[in-house]
Amino acid sequence: MKNKKIILFFLIAFCVLFLTGCSGNDTTKPIEGFKEFWDIFVYPMAGLMWLVAKTIGFGNYALTITLSTLIIRSLAWPIYAKTNDMQLKMQIAQPELEKIQKKYAKKEDRESQQRMQMETMQLYKKYGIGLTGCLMPLIQMPIFIGFYRTISRIPACITDGSNWLGKVFKSHTLFGVDLMLSQGEKFNEATQEIVKVSEWNAQRWGVLILAILVGITQIISIIISNVRQKKQQESQQSTIPEYRRPQQNQQQKSSALMMKMMMYFMAAMMVVFVWTSPAGLGLYWVVGNIYSTFQTWIGHISSKKRIEKLKQKHSR
Repeated sequence: MKNKKIILFFLIAFCVLFLTGCSGNDTTKPIEGFKEFWDIFVYPMAGLMWLVAKTIGFGNYALTITLSTLIIRSLAWPIYAKTNDMQLKMQIAQPELEKIQKKYAKKEDRESQQRMQMETMQLYKKYGIGLTGCLMPLIQMPIFIGFYRTISRIPACITDGSNWLGKVFKSHTLFGVDLMLSQGEKFNEATQEIVKVSEWNAQRWGVLILAILVGITQIISIIISNVRQKKQQESQQSTIPEYRRPQQNQQQKSSALMMKMMMYFMAAMMVVFVWTSPAGLGLYWVVGNIYSTFQTWIGHISSKKRIEKLKQKHSR
């Protein structure tokens, strides 16, 4: 089992499950009662937003989304830290893993393959690398799905009039953009209904700007993360002459390329979701992407010290 293959597998799993959770979401249903499986993720997010709006959010929808995002991302920080720690352990173990793979590269008999698997598992045990660390990123998935479905269904709570969540929000515009509505929609005050419009009004331009900001901040986050990983690898191999440094084979290059493509596909998918969903989702992802970039920066600062501690621990 290789590091990049593990990450690629769980990235694909995340995409599949995320698409499953976001597909078929009925935006006309207010949040009232458990009527489908995904409601178990919706209600915790909706409850948090209600609590924030009633207290520090002052009934402002934009402020509530921003504060709720910061609270949730902060609570999920241990998951990020655990994932980051697993990646650092994989980097430290990589030279030894490559030695094992090189040792059995030309031995395809069953006994040799079993010995290679046994030595690999012993290596993972030595550095404390397990399946739990790989599964950690997937724990965040219910948060994304819950928030997406909550924000998508809050407009129905507003138009319902008597809904417990809809009544808490006193204002829901940001710079002239109604965060309850998607592009091509407006609220008819006379009929108290959401209606479709075809012209390019402020709402449509606002959602377009939010979608672009989501794409830009997501790509920046991906680039910063890639640069950080590259610098860590260079630091790891700084004492090794360049001609002796391990080179990626074709399979590893293909896996790395596929992983990059999946990450950029996720960024494009997020833009599409923002364009076709209530504008509040765009605000949530912009704030979330900025927070993720901050996490990466903090992680980069702490990684060097953490690597040294791990090296000292496993060199004993």
